[in-house]
Amino acid sequence: MREYLNLKSIKADKKLQAFLATTQREFNSFFHFKIVEPLIFLVTTRRDLDLLVGRKTERWFVGMTKNNCIYILDKKKFAKQSNHKEEDFWQTLKHEYSHIYYTQITKSHYPFWLNEGLACLLSGKKLVLKKDSKDKLVNVLSYFNHRDRDIYMVGHYWVEYLLKNYGKRKLVQLIKNLNFKSEINSRQFVDKFFKIYGFRFTKTNLMKMIML
Repeated sequence: MREYLNLKSIKADKKLQAFLATTQREFNSFFHFKIVEPLIFLVTTRRDLDLLVGRKTERWFVGMTKNNCIYILDKKKFAKQSNHKEEDFWQTLKHEYSHIYYTQITKSHYPFWLNEGLACLLSGKKLVLKKDSKDKLVNVLSYFNHRDRDIYMVGHYWVEYLLKNYGKRKLVQLIKNLNFKSEINSRQFVDKFFKIYGFRFTKTNLMKMIML
C-alpha cells in the first residue's frame, strides 16, 4: 500500500496533483468550506481492502474514507482488483473526496443516503432508475444509518431532486445544520429538513415527488 501525503506531496505524480487541486477548488466553492487535507492511501490488493474494512469486500467496492484518510485501489490495480474500468479511478477518488468534506462539516456520516447521494452527484456518476425503483426511493429514510448497493441510486435521486427544485444554497445549509455535538438521529434530521425546506421528509410527501 502506497501513501500520498497530500496534493502537494513530492511523491504524488503530476496528474494526481492537478486532479486533487481542481477537485478541492470545486468543492471549496460548492460547500463554501475548506477542509483539513486528507491522507490518501493507494491500496494495491483486494486483501488489503478487506483488512481495512474488516470483512470480505465485493468486487464493486473500491474505496472508503476513515479518520480523514482516503483508501482507494491504486489506479494500476483498479481494473484487475475490481469489476470497474481503470478510468473509473478518478471518479471514485472524487466520490471519496466528497465524503471528506461531508464528514468534516457535519462531524458525522449521517444520513448515509445524503452523504452517498451527494458524493455520486459531485463525482459525475450516472445512475439509471428502473420502474421498480419507486419502493426503494420512497423508503429513503431507511437509509439513514443503513447501507446496501441501492443506497447510491436512492441517494443520488433525492440529492439531484433537491438541487434541481430548491437549489444548492438550501442543500448546503441543510448539511451545515447537521453539525451536532452528539451523533445525529433521524428525528433530528427530519426537524432540520423541515426548517429549511418547509415540508416534512415523510413517505407520503416523497411519494408525490417521485417521477418514474
